[in-house]
Amino acid sequence: MGCKARIKSLLSGQTFYGECVDLSVDGMALRSAFVPQFGERLSVIVLVPGVGATSGKPFEAEVEVKRCNEVQRGLIYEIGVRILVRKT
Repeated sequence: MGCKARIKSLLSGQTFYGECVDLSVDGMALRSAFVPQFGERLSVIVLVPGVGATSGKPFEAEVEVKRCNEVQRGLIYEIGVRILVRKT
């Protein structure tokens, strides 16, 4: 997908930025410099591209971290999450 994403930790309140690389019915994969804890809850907003002249509506959800894998040593991590509540 490669859509920009804003990731906010509901534990610490910190905000991080990255991209959504995969989205399914009940989960998504995000890439970011952020390393969350297993089970941590996040608020995620994904900026969806528009179609033609119509702008895309952001996808917003509360999610729970299920995995975190290092993609680029010390720089980029892929975070697998389960969607708990879709807010849009």
